[in-house]
Amino acid sequence: MDNNDSGFDANKDFQDQIINEDWKKHRSREYFDYREMWENVPANKIETDFPLNVDIETTDVCNLQCPMCSRTIKANIGMIEERMITREEYSSLIDQCVEHGAKAIKLNYDGEPLSHKDVVWHVKYAKERGIVDVLINTNATLLKGKKAEPLLAAGLDTLIISFDAVSPDLYGDARVGTTIGIVIDNVYSIVKLRNEKYPGCQIKMQMVMYDEPMWRDQFEAMKVMWGRLVDSLGYSPVVSWKKKTEDPFAEVKGWWCSQPLQRMVLKINGKVSVCCPDIWDEIVVGDWRKERLVDIWNGEKFSDIRRRHTEGDYYSIEACRRCCYPHLEK
Repeated sequence: MDNNDSGFDANKDFQDQIINEDWKKHRSREYFDYREMWENVPANKIETDFPLNVDIETTDVCNLQCPMCSRTIKANIGMIEERMITREEYSSLIDQCVEHGAKAIKLNYDGEPLSHKDVVWHVKYAKERGIVDVLINTNATLLKGKKAEPLLAAGLDTLIISFDAVSPDLYGDARVGTTIGIVIDNVYSIVKLRNEKYPGCQIKMQMVMYDEPMWRDQFEAMKVMWGRLVDSLGYSPVVSWKKKTEDPFAEVKGWWCSQPLQRMVLKINGKVSVCCPDIWDEIVVGDWRKERLVDIWNGEKFSDIRRRHTEGDYYSIEACRRCCYPHLEK
């Protein structure tokens, strides 16, 4: 596979500061080959037979009401049904991923994956079937002892914790329904447990970044608070996707998106999207409850979106014109 000399950054939407990489000592060669592909596939516009990563929303239930979260926005207008994926559905999805060569699954989207009673089984089943990298995004409020160790013991590879501020008042504004103290205790406990017994699990902390300088200050404070404990600290800008009634963003010549080349997003409502910012299901390419994943990936809708991006024509896609990703700066 060609080396990436295009200057393309497959993770432009996430700014990450690496602190510790000891967990890498416990990863297989297959993991590092997968991560190389993660960069090279979008950078070199390589079309694969199946996505490298599949995002699976196992539930749209969440115990918080964070104001910036798409779930909260949807809940306020009656669009959340509080569904849970069944074991039969989940195992079918994992089996398809393994059959066609997916390397990673990420349990996340609008819901809190730890709200699902089967979350430990979700991790265990995926690992037993051969998924190389199993990731969970969590607000960590439910990451208590009785659930923390079973998750690690099941083989969880990467834990991404949303932690949006160090100041208790700002944290309370961002993470409505919990307190900073609860989350600090839970995170500290699982970090200690990881260090003692499960060193192969990578623990990342991520915040939502806004334009105001105080949020940059919060990120700097997070480095002091967590810098000796977690493996990396990062932030993603709050996603801005303009409404259909608004003027689109200006076109960025030569830009293309990595997501349609790397992943597919499976939502609990059955809809399959090409990217995680598609909170209103505007770029739906299939239904995972009715179609096989490989057919969706290689279907006309998904293939056309990949083609438009790789040919430098992303701006012809109405929803992509309203996405902020082309304008994110390093």
